[in-house]
Amino acid sequence: MSNTLHHPLLGTVRGRVGVGVVQFLGLQYATLKDRLADPELKTTYGGETDATRLGPQVISSPTGCEDEFSLIQQTLPLDQPAFETSDRDGLVVNITAPDGAADLPVLVFLHGGGFRTGSNAWPQYDLARLVGLAAELGTPFVGVAASYRVGVPGFLTSKELQDAGYKPNNGLRDQRTALLWIQRFIHGFGGNPARVTLAGQSAGAVAAMLHLQSKEPLFDQLILLSGSSLLLPPVTADVSEAAYTRTVHALGLEGLSSVERTKALVEGPVTLLYEKITPDIPLLPVIDGDLVHSRPTFETFSQGPSTIKALLPGAAWCRRLFIGDCAFDASIYYDALEHRKAGLLDMFHKSLTTSLKDQRAVNVLEQTYGISLGVPDDTVVRNILRWATDIGFQASACTMAHNWPGPAFLYHINAPNPWDGLWQGEACHIMDVVLLFQNYNKQLPPEQQGLARQFAAAVAAFAAGEEPFSSHHEEPCGAMVYGPPAASSAFIVRDNAAAFGRRDGVAQLAKTCSLDAQMDAWNRFLAGQ
Repeated sequence: MSNTLHHPLLGTVRGRVGVGVVQFLGLQYATLKDRLADPELKTTYGGETDATRLGPQVISSPTGCEDEFSLIQQTLPLDQPAFETSDRDGLVVNITAPDGAADLPVLVFLHGGGFRTGSNAWPQYDLARLVGLAAELGTPFVGVAASYRVGVPGFLTSKELQDAGYKPNNGLRDQRTALLWIQRFIHGFGGNPARVTLAGQSAGAVAAMLHLQSKEPLFDQLILLSGSSLLLPPVTADVSEAAYTRTVHALGLEGLSSVERTKALVEGPVTLLYEKITPDIPLLPVIDGDLVHSRPTFETFSQGPSTIKALLPGAAWCRRLFIGDCAFDASIYYDALEHRKAGLLDMFHKSLTTSLKDQRAVNVLEQTYGISLGVPDDTVVRNILRWATDIGFQASACTMAHNWPGPAFLYHINAPNPWDGLWQGEACHIMDVVLLFQNYNKQLPPEQQGLARQFAAAVAAFAAGEEPFSSHHEEPCGAMVYGPPAASSAFIVRDNAAAFGRRDGVAQLAKTCSLDAQMDAWNRFLAGQ
C-alpha cells in the first residue's frame, strides 16, 4: 500500500500507512482570519501536502484528553503527547481509508465534549481500527474525523459581537464547512460524496441533529450516539447574552469600550479562554435564525412526519437514522451535582416543585427513583442521575426512533464499564466510544471485546447502507441490546423497558407529567434553578 495519493484537486498528498488502511491527517478544511471569524472553505493547496501527522487542535483545555480518560477510567497512549494548538489553523480533518478505496460510503464523526472541549486528534477517536474492521467485514467505508471550535471561540455570541461582524454558532459553522469540504474533495480519497453518514457522540450528536435544520442536504444518513437536541436544546438569545456578560466579567473586560472588548476577545491570551471560563457558563448552540431556527421537543416528534419535516427539513433529505444510548449516560453530569451533594435532596425537591407545578408528580418521581429522606447523599446523586438518564437519553432516543419519518434503528448499550473507578459496573457515558472505535479492545475483557466488534459491525453496516438489524418500521417495539439482559447482544422485541434492561419510570410519569415538562425540569435543576 502506498502512502502517497495523487488527488485530482489537491495534488500530491502524503499519508501514513497502517494495518490495511492509509490515513491522511491534519488536512486543513477551512481558514480563519481570526479566532472568532467565519470559517472560509479551503480549496487550494500548494505543492505536496504532508498529512502524516495530526494537525493542531482548536483552543481548549490542554488537560481535556486526560479528563476524558478519567471519565472512561482507562488511558491510551498519546500519539503526540504535546498536542499543538492554534486559534486559526485548527480546523482540520483526519481521513482514514481502507486499502484500494474507491467510491465508498463515507462516515463523518463529530466528537463530544459538552461544546467546551474535545478533539479529533485524541487517540480514543482514531478511526483506523474501525475502518479496518469494516473492510474486513465486507462493509468498507472512508472515515473522516472533523475538528470544530469549542468554548469561547466556538459558541460565545452576543449582539455586541454580531454588530462587530462576528456570527453566532462558530462551532456549527465549522462543522458545516467540513461537510462542504467533504462534498468537494472526498472522492479523491476513495469516498462517494453522495453517500455520507454524519455521526456524532454526546455534544457531537446534539450538533449533528441541529444540522437537520438545514434545507440543503449535507448527508444522507445520521447516527446519534448518546445525545440529541432533545437532551440539550439550543438556547435563546437572552441566554447567550447572559453567557456573554458572565464571560466578559470572568475575563475582566467590563471597563472597556465595545471595540476594545471585541479586540481583547479576538486577540487576548489564549489560555484565559479556558482557564477563566467555568463550566456553568452556557456556551452552547443558540437559535440564530440562520443555522438554527427552532427547538425540537418531544411534542413535536409526537405530531407525525409532516410536523417533524417542517421543523427539521433534513428529516426529508436524511434517509435513515441510527440512534441509541448507554444505560447510565447521565454519569457525565456527576461532577456538576457532586459538589452540591450536601442539601441536594432539598434543592431537588424545591426545583422540581417550582418547575413541574404538580406536587403529586414530584412525589411520584421521587418515590419512583428513590430520591427521599433517609437515602445517603451519594445514592441521592446517583438516583437523580438515573432519572436524568431516562428522560435525557433513553426517552429522547426512543421518541426519535419511534417517530422518525424514515427507517430508524434503535440500540441500547448496557455493557458495564470494566475498569476500576466510580463507574465500574455501570454502562456509563462514553462506553459507546470505547466499544465503537476498537481502540480499547486490548484492555477490555474477552466478552466485551466481542460486544465491541458487534456494535462496530452494526455501525459499519449502517454506514454502508445495509440494515444492521431490524428497523422500527419492521419492529416498532424492537431494539438491539448490547449487554445484560442479553448474554452478549440480542435484538429484543418487547413493549416494556425491563426487557431491555431499563426502567420505565419516565414513561409512567409521562401519563401525568409530559416528557417535555420532565426534560425542562431536569435542565432547570442542572442549571441551579
